[in-house]
Amino acid sequence: MAGPDNSNPAPNGHNPEPAAPSTNGAEARVEPMAIAPTERFMIASRRVPGFAPASAMDLANALPDVKIVRRIQPRGLTAFSAGGSSSQSPEILVAEMDPSRGAALQASAPPNVIVERDAFLRASDDFRPFDFNGAMPIAAGVGVDVQLRVIGAGGKPLPKATVYVYGQGFPGQGVTNERGEVVVTVFGGPLETIQAIYVKPTADHWDRMLRAPALQAGAMNTVQLRPLTERFNGFPQNGMTGWGQRLMKLDRLDPSFTGAGVKIGIIDSGCDSAHPQLRHVTRGADLTNGGDKTSWSNDQIGHGTHCAGIITAASDGGVAGIRGFAPRAEVHALKVFPGGRFSDLIDALDECIERQLDVVNMSLGSGDPSELVAQKIAEARQSGVACIVAAGNSSGPVQFPGMLPTVLTVAAMGKLDEFPSDSYHAQTVVPQLVAGTMFSPKFTCFGPQITVAAPGVAIVSTVPGGGYAAWDGTSMATPHVTGMAALLLAHHPLLAGARSGRNEQRVAQLFSLLASSGVRYLGDATREGVGAPDFERTPGLAAAQPLGAAAPANAGLAPAGAMIDGFAPLSAPAPWAIDPAMMQRVNPAIIQRMMQLRAAGLI
Repeated sequence: MAGPDNSNPAPNGHNPEPAAPSTNGAEARVEPMAIAPTERFMIASRRVPGFAPASAMDLANALPDVKIVRRIQPRGLTAFSAGGSSSQSPEILVAEMDPSRGAALQASAPPNVIVERDAFLRASDDFRPFDFNGAMPIAAGVGVDVQLRVIGAGGKPLPKATVYVYGQGFPGQGVTNERGEVVVTVFGGPLETIQAIYVKPTADHWDRMLRAPALQAGAMNTVQLRPLTERFNGFPQNGMTGWGQRLMKLDRLDPSFTGAGVKIGIIDSGCDSAHPQLRHVTRGADLTNGGDKTSWSNDQIGHGTHCAGIITAASDGGVAGIRGFAPRAEVHALKVFPGGRFSDLIDALDECIERQLDVVNMSLGSGDPSELVAQKIAEARQSGVACIVAAGNSSGPVQFPGMLPTVLTVAAMGKLDEFPSDSYHAQTVVPQLVAGTMFSPKFTCFGPQITVAAPGVAIVSTVPGGGYAAWDGTSMATPHVTGMAALLLAHHPLLAGARSGRNEQRVAQLFSLLASSGVRYLGDATREGVGAPDFERTPGLAAAQPLGAAAPANAGLAPAGAMIDGFAPLSAPAPWAIDPAMMQRVNPAIIQRMMQLRAAGLI
């Protein structure tokens, strides 16, 4: 028998690679291998009459070519319901695959299988570039360096301030160092073509927008920011009640209204519980980190901490600071940012159901819809969890999940003269959307799904590190409504003490009370729904008055036919305002329909 041919041996018995072409003495160049992009999809069974339900095991076996990265088991009440397996939430497979493979699965999925993108979530106050008269970015040329120093009162340098510089090309961006200095490189033209500079501080100062700045080349250009104390004297040692709380008449409530006994969820970026006004927030979970019970307090972007301050800031420990709506409520911080996806939101909603939370703030959204998220929100509502959701900040139609009928959706409104004229807040004002002193900011989403509007421009609240900042967004409007909802759940005679009967009807009653208290300021239901909730207009809440004042016989109700801020209210109070027990006999679907009709201006 002939032996093997060893004239050109190859390791491991494999055939040798073809010889590389000659490079005439030059070193051979090896091109790096391209890594194929992947995308995440959620796959689950859908119950359809006439089709047998598909088990998660069957689905996994049918997809041998994809990588299963997570399995979300059914939790909550439906996982153990008396209806057996037919009433369970489906187990969800989170799979990683080539985008084209995922698109093909979506297109070919049978009626009893759900395949959808596990899309990223967005916080509802993401910063958006400014518009400069429709100017389009031009091709990059030679870069020009803009040297800037950011200072506060007394010339104190402000580190970690974010600086945006807008020229004729794409904007440049940088963050100040410990000396408050930064060099931002922009392309597209010389220094004279810089159109604007925007500076966003980390805390305790107003932001600033400079149009057509006079800059010196080769020199450090100084931008001074105004401290918040310029408008709020002695803050934060001296307390302040925000313009939003005053608009909603929180300052006219008896101080005994604290939200004690109510459990609130905040699905967001976590909460800095070391802040002097948030030390009572001791419960949470990080859903981006396997449900970690400690990392939820590390809020890298500050969004959740800002929302938490609006809802529950407490004036303890010698710092009066801001006034939160429900400082004695039990708050659960459920972290899904940064990097959170729909699957993390489903996890967070499961936590809300398991922890038997009463109301949850969702200052988040997505341009993509999700059937699986919609199912989980419906399950939460059936379990008595009221989901209050931001409409979004894309200046267009309401985003998901604010478009769902199972949630209460909040748009933003602003008030003139509550911010410096050279701040970003002023850029949100569109003359055509101003009514008296109130306005609908240009960023807020709009549409028939809007239930209410709430203060969302220049809202001062807590940020990580113990400071305060004034931010804009439907993210800031939504916590105002969540805070009011918590007080109604704790103190309204219709809802207080009813937590043993947590169900969908209770959620409908809460939403109806909030809608019934709306005051119209703008005259556009697509931008404000029924208006801004007002404690003094809340049916049956007789305590909405200054401490020590005698309650009038019709406290909280407008006289029949009276004008409220230029708009005529209903000709008579709702029946349940006279007989609160009547609301308990009203079908929740009827209440929901009445809210929709009123939002559309039809009743």
